[in-house]
Amino acid sequence: MGTQVGRIEKEFVFKALIDEKIPIEIHGNKKEYVGVVVEADEDRLILEGQNKSLESFTEGEEVRAFFYLKNNYHTFNSTILGVEDQKLILKHPPGVYKNLQRKYERIKMPEGINVSFTLKGKKVELNFPKSSGYQQVEEPKYSEKFDPKRLDILVKDFKKKIAIIVATNKINMFRDKLPRTYEEKLIVRTNKSLWIPSTEEDFPLKDPFPEETVIVKRDLIKYEESLGTPPYIITSKLANILYEKNKKGIFSELYTPILYNEYVVGYIYLMNDTQNRRKITENTIEYVKEFSKVLCYSLKINGYFKAETTGEKRFEAPIIDMSASGILFSHPSPELGKELLIHTDIDLTIKIKNRALKIGGRVMRKFKDSDMYYFGVQFLRITPEDFRFLFEYLYGKPFSPEYEDKWEGGAPPPPLDIFNNN
Repeated sequence: MGTQVGRIEKEFVFKALIDEKIPIEIHGNKKEYVGVVVEADEDRLILEGQNKSLESFTEGEEVRAFFYLKNNYHTFNSTILGVEDQKLILKHPPGVYKNLQRKYERIKMPEGINVSFTLKGKKVELNFPKSSGYQQVEEPKYSEKFDPKRLDILVKDFKKKIAIIVATNKINMFRDKLPRTYEEKLIVRTNKSLWIPSTEEDFPLKDPFPEETVIVKRDLIKYEESLGTPPYIITSKLANILYEKNKKGIFSELYTPILYNEYVVGYIYLMNDTQNRRKITENTIEYVKEFSKVLCYSLKINGYFKAETTGEKRFEAPIIDMSASGILFSHPSPELGKELLIHTDIDLTIKIKNRALKIGGRVMRKFKDSDMYYFGVQFLRITPEDFRFLFEYLYGKPFSPEYEDKWEGGAPPPPLDIFNNN
């Protein structure tokens, strides 16, 4: 990121920002705001805008700030405390950094990206949907309700029977895609069913099943805390989720994960709308959970998971952040930590919106804490078409040559070879 300025220099920086009315760029998710600091104290910064782009910024949102002072680019991370007229109120940042070393701004892992590469004949897949538990796939006991031998008939019979109970039913699989929606990420993280008996009431406060089966309100609060949502916002955010669903005509919902060993390979979705106003019951939850186990076994014996037996080594490695010129990911495996060395060249495949980007990269950073190995990969080779596509996807605006010189500034990284396929 750069060099953190000291406490005294930090005070000088914010005084200079006010006195000299230096513009600051505030970057959110694919959006920007430009303003000047009009007030600063130990708790907050108040910026007055130079444009009218504050409508999309919200309280509690994490943002990044960039400004040019004394012949150097500076940056800090902060959280929005409030939006008033054309003024943006930010939490006073714990640190300010200068002498920036990155070519392009890194952002938190965007949704809808899947990255893989092969290392010594082993395929490494990043962000594969992994659950918090382990459920071994076993042959189910004979049941008149479900026959796993014929997958097509199994699914057809289930959809026919469940259609009597709910207005909408779907089976969604995660093959070749990542969890994208709030609900999908939630069931993958918790390994439980998301059950909303009624959008006109609250989320369940207690799990009615002896085994942990459904997500209760305390699970939602813990999930929001893990995302860094301020405590004073969580209650209103959860209430707004139910309000928005009700406004869309949803009365009752169920998301039940399909579990294959340690992975969530998909989920079963049920919904009743505000026209029939029928709650999805506990009996329905039990029925769907039983079906999910039989379905998973049927998928296994019908070859859906045949890649599991090909001998390829799969690593689940969460992406920390990404830019138009590099990526940072982590992994707890000592095996990967031993094999993936500094200056190792790898060919990455990045899948975004059904488009596969082929990018040559090199491991430039590697470090470890008590639990994880971290790898920073610098992009070295990419086609111009793929580079422009990736840039616009990450930052929400077309690439312009002016960004070559002023994006984050500082010492230039290794050159990015934008090549043509001939």
